[in-house]
Order: sequence, then C-alpha cells, then structure tokens
Amino acid sequence: MELGIDIEQNDRFKSITESFKARAFTPSEIEYAEKRANKHQVYCSFWCVKESVVKAFSNRALNFQQINILATEEGRPYIEMNETIKQELKKLGMSEIKISISNAKDYSTAVCLIY
Repeated sequence: MELGIDIEQNDRFKSITESFKARAFTPSEIEYAEKRANKHQVYCSFWCVKESVVKAFSNRALNFQQINILATEEGRPYIEMNETIKQELKKLGMSEIKISISNAKDYSTAVCLIY
C-alpha cells in the first residue's frame, strides 16, 4: 500500500495563466473547472490530487497530463485508468488507486491511496 497527500492555499490558483493550465491540467479537467463559480478552488483541488498521486507513486517523472481526474455521476472523484497509470500500478505490484478531496474556505487537500 502506498499513500500520498497534499494541501494548498486556494488563492494561489486565482490568477493562473492559460499556459500553466495547459501544462498542469487535462482538457477535461479545464472544461470541468471553467464551468464552476469557484474554479480557482477546483484547480487547487485538482493540483492537490495530482501532487498526492505523484507522491503515492514516488515518481516525480510522472507528468501531470498523464493523471486525469474524472468524477462519477454522484460526484466522487477518481483517476482515469489510462495506460500510464496501469503501468505505474503494475511496477508497484498493485491494481487500485483511490483519491479523496476536501475543501475549506482557504485550503484544499487531497489524498491518494494505492493498493
């Protein structure tokens, strides 16, 4: 089992550039965030997820574009099981990845569990 966690200040994501968005987030994540009134908090949450995934895999070479955050119809976030994620899980001899996000007025946090 591997665990990663991250916490960030939401305000850090109020003035992110289009260039940064394109490097750090997938098109589906950008589309999701841009539809929200609190989009800076969504971007912050997504950043926390990506950081927690990288930490759980202990792989700083993992590109943020390779980590795609989606949501179930009920709103539960999850990581798309693309080929990169499947390969990283296989390297660790594991098969599941779970994430959780929490938000407060000033901070967002995320945790990633790999097992």
